[in-house]
Amino acid sequence: MKNKYSIYQKGHSIISPLAHGSYANFEAIIAGKSQLQCYEQRWGIPEPFFASLFQDEHDLNAVETLHETSLHQMEPQYTRFEKLAIKAAEDAIKQANIDASNERVLFILSTTKGNVELLEHLGSCHDNRPYLWYSAQLIAKYFGNQNTPIVASNACISGCAAQIAAYNMLQYSDQYDYVVVVGAEVLSKFIISGFQSFKALSPERCKPFDQNRCGLNLGEAGAAIVYARTKTPEELPEQTIIMEAGAINNDANHISGPSRTGEGLLKSIHKVTENFDTQRIAFINTHGTATLYNDDMESVAINRASLQDIPVNSLKGYYGHTLGAAGIMEVILSSIALQKRMVIKSLGTEQAGTAQPLNVCMENHKIQGDAFLKLISGFGGSNAAVLFSLRQGSGGRSQGTVIRIHNSQFTIHNSIVLPQITIGAQGIDDQLAQLYRNIGMSYPKFFKMDRLCKAGILGAEMLLKDYDFDHENVKADWGIILMNSASSLDNDRRYQETIAEDNYYPSPAVFVYTLANIVTGEIAIRHKIGGESSFYVMPKFDQNLMEEVIGQAFTTNPELTHIICGWVDVDGEECKVNMKLYKRIQNSEIKQ
Repeated sequence: MKNKYSIYQKGHSIISPLAHGSYANFEAIIAGKSQLQCYEQRWGIPEPFFASLFQDEHDLNAVETLHETSLHQMEPQYTRFEKLAIKAAEDAIKQANIDASNERVLFILSTTKGNVELLEHLGSCHDNRPYLWYSAQLIAKYFGNQNTPIVASNACISGCAAQIAAYNMLQYSDQYDYVVVVGAEVLSKFIISGFQSFKALSPERCKPFDQNRCGLNLGEAGAAIVYARTKTPEELPEQTIIMEAGAINNDANHISGPSRTGEGLLKSIHKVTENFDTQRIAFINTHGTATLYNDDMESVAINRASLQDIPVNSLKGYYGHTLGAAGIMEVILSSIALQKRMVIKSLGTEQAGTAQPLNVCMENHKIQGDAFLKLISGFGGSNAAVLFSLRQGSGGRSQGTVIRIHNSQFTIHNSIVLPQITIGAQGIDDQLAQLYRNIGMSYPKFFKMDRLCKAGILGAEMLLKDYDFDHENVKADWGIILMNSASSLDNDRRYQETIAEDNYYPSPAVFVYTLANIVTGEIAIRHKIGGESSFYVMPKFDQNLMEEVIGQAFTTNPELTHIICGWVDVDGEECKVNMKLYKRIQNSEIKQ
């Protein structure tokens, strides 16, 4: 039995410093254009950096709108980040010709840092403004949508994670007919200084997969895709882009460095290409950040998957790394390329040189296949792969494909609620340390972590205390899905103190924890969990939504036997942990 629906792109948009509109951006990069340039003393940062920035950095009013209704409807209090996300979503919605206010429409926002630049002048803005869920609500409210939006904040894979979440909501939930996936990122002193503290930025234009690559560039962009579903894909126009499958896996290796063996990415590739004729794949759009280890890791994973002869490209030479927007923008550009039967060259690659050989695309050229594979990886050990195809292709996956039916057969196997920690006689750090000692935990790395990761590690430790874990071998049949309200704001505020004008000393040890999903990475490393790992941000704990997401994860990952899921939040004077261990009670029904 086949999946109930085919999930397809109904509209899309890109707003970038290079061009405004998806097709304008495509034509610009086909012509080899890029807005990457060197900036000196921008935001008071002493070290120069290469980036792709909007020229009007203050409010993005220089961004020309694609139709008349954008700017004059936009309230003046919208931030740079919110304007960019709204403008991208607005044109995609118009192209899709849907009523975005309808209750059958869901918004999913992808971003890593949102309004983090406001932390420098927090007194001049609404107290809720730096919260990612608050921005998501403002964006949905702009379109009159009353549903609670979801925020996918999963480091660099956020854009693809958001699209996978959209696929699952449309495929397995009866609540929605359309999902608007919007990703946006604006750069700031906070973000640039953090990457500089890692020594990860190139002093010149980046060179993905080049033997002389020396680091990444960063960029600003907004991108949006409207996804829809249909039971009759044969009635869709030819050239319609269909999402075949998506997968996320943790490599349980390191919170800021990829696995040398590409294990997590390889598992994701295998999942999405299972029972799919890989000869149909015309090209692979990689993450391709131009850092030494990322590009090497991707080359290893692609070779281990026996896909090394397929053309690969990276779009980072045109835009830099646009963080939460990257996975969405790069899917749109790759989709247009597939429709035009061509592959885009990797700008900046002069002489390919990676750990394993790749067929790096050095010039724009025609292709024969009718599908493409999108790969992406990020901090916290996160890896994702998403497979797309043209409707006019051979009609989906191979005949005889086994499809699992969604029936949410899982149960709560264990649960733990830590006593709510508030600042009193002891600080939160002291109370977490005391709890660490009380439970007899022995894990010295604990004391290097931020408070969010400490809370998550303690919750997982107590949740799993009755399990005799193998801490040497990665367990692909376990997953982690966590949620909270404050994202990583508790540690963001701490990092902001290190870059104050009178105390500028960016700390890589602090910056590495300015991503909420690092807590899933720390738990994965501690317990060697290599299945799905995802992080979502929302205004408050929602048990129904959590179990909806859990059911979808068990359905789309039939190998999963256990999922650690729950709420881990540290914000100001409060620390809350409510975690559950969900166990599959029997395999989902399987039919031919």
